[in-house]
Parts: sequence; structure tokens; C-alpha cells
Amino acid sequence: MKSKALVLLSGEAGTIPAAEAKSLFAAYDPASGFMSPARRVLVVESEADPFRVGGRIAFARRVGILVSGASEAAELLEGRRVRFRSFDLAGGRKPADPEEYIGGLRATIDLRSPELELTLVRGEREFLAVTSPGTMVQGWSLRRPRQRPFFHPAAIFPKLSRALVNLSRCVEGDVFLDPFAGTGSIPLEAAMVGCRVVAADVAEKMVRGALSNMHHFNQEWLGVVRADSGRLPVTEADAVATDVPYGRASSTRGHDPKEIIARALPALATVVRPGGTVVLMHQKEVAADPGRDFVLVEEHDLHVHKRLTRTISVLRRR
Repeated sequence: MKSKALVLLSGEAGTIPAAEAKSLFAAYDPASGFMSPARRVLVVESEADPFRVGGRIAFARRVGILVSGASEAAELLEGRRVRFRSFDLAGGRKPADPEEYIGGLRATIDLRSPELELTLVRGEREFLAVTSPGTMVQGWSLRRPRQRPFFHPAAIFPKLSRALVNLSRCVEGDVFLDPFAGTGSIPLEAAMVGCRVVAADVAEKMVRGALSNMHHFNQEWLGVVRADSGRLPVTEADAVATDVPYGRASSTRGHDPKEIIARALPALATVVRPGGTVVLMHQKEVAADPGRDFVLVEEHDLHVHKRLTRTISVLRRR
């Protein structure tokens, strides 16, 4: 049965937060519908569990059940440990009075470790949702590149890695592939959300390092192999997300990044199931040509610094 959910987007990384949220809901319910009634607010009509989405999402502050008012929220919060939280997106307003929203609840007020939260979002309009903030604690800092046994300066941060995984629309039990695994940043996040992970890299040092990082965080995967992205020893995958080498921090081994993508996509076409998603993060100057095997669904630019902008291309296998 469809219900309405509210996503309070993080407000960073351009168009990525909204795309990530939509991909997650669509992964669990392809018939999900989306509206953007206010800045940083996404309203979703879906059969997907918003708390499940909230437990995976990277670029969102809150995800929960949209309610029409305090009386509707009271039914969901009765007998639970709860707190009230207000997000003012416009600024300059008088703070909301918690007593107005939770004063009459038959619930235990717990400011430190609530089970649920009544979240008020105040912007161009006001939105009220029941959220579960505890499920959204992802421990990003614990998995920062320098916190891992094997470090390389090209490693991307866990929050962005998780967003790439989520954009691939993989769900628990799916086979997830990263053909340019590097230190294992993206495969690690895929394993943590329950995917069955296969990782590959052409450099033996990276393969051993990625394996060390996965073991450090007690994550299992189907395998990690030393392989060229143009000749992948993999027969089938449901989803792919990867960071294509671009020749600065990450070595291209003398190959042009455009050539790397041009060789990788035909190989991925033999592996990814029809309807499956491939997410490529690459230099903005290097286009990801979908060719005959893929459809370009969307692209998102991510400004890294004044000399580097990455593009995230989302492709669907025909």
C-alpha cells in the first residue's frame, strides 16, 4: 500500500541528493512518485519503507512518514520514546514551540536516544514527519580513507561512495560490481547495505589493499580480482558503480580516460542484466557515450576544486 514520505535533502552536492533519494525509493518500488514542493524537500508516494531508505541514504538530513498534523503523528508515536526537532530552511523565524507539537502525546520524551522523532520542516511551507534519526547514523568518519588499513590519496569518501551505490539502485542480495575498485571505497559501502560484491582492479597493489580494507570492516564479498576493465571475469551483475581513473591522483596507466570508458562499457554490457544500472563517475571533459547497449538516464556535476569537476553519469542497460 502506498503512503507518503518526506525527505529533507542535505543541501550539498548539487543535484545529487534528490537523485539519490529518488533512486533509492525507485529501487524498492519502481512505481514511486515524486514531488518537490519546496527547496530541499522531496515528497514521495511509494510502497517503499521510508525508514529502510533512511538507513541507507547519504545526502539527506531526515527521511520519514509524512503526516498531516500532530494528531496523525500521535498514533505513530504512542508509547514510544520520542523527541521534537525543527529545521528552519528560510531562517529568521521564531523557533517552533515543541509543546505545541508533542505536549499532548502519550509518549515518553527522550532527547538523547529517542526511538522516533517528530520532525518539523519550515520553508516556503511547513511539513511534519515521523522520522527515525537513529537509523540514519552511518558512521562516515569511522570509514574515512585515512581510517582504513590501506590508504591511497585517490580514495573517495564513504558518503559519496554510498551515494554512488544508491544511484545504482541495487538492493539487498543484488550482485554489485565495481570494475575500478581502487582501495575498495565503493564496494565497501555496497557490502554494508547488503549487496553481494565483486570488485576488480588492474593493479595488484590495489586489489590486496581493497581486500585488507574489507576485512578490517568485517565485510564479506563474492570476490576481488585483478582484471582489466575491458576483459572482466564476471558473468552477471545487477548493478555497477565506479570511479573511473582520470590520471591525477588515480593512475590511468598511460591510457586516455575516454579510451578507458570506451573499452569498459562494451565489457559491462555483457555483464549487466537488461534494465540494470551503471553509474560512472568521470572527468567532466570526458563524455560517457552510452552507445547501443545503454541509455543515458541522468548526469550530475560534482565540483571538487577549481581545477576539477567530476560528472556522475547514470546509464541503464537496454
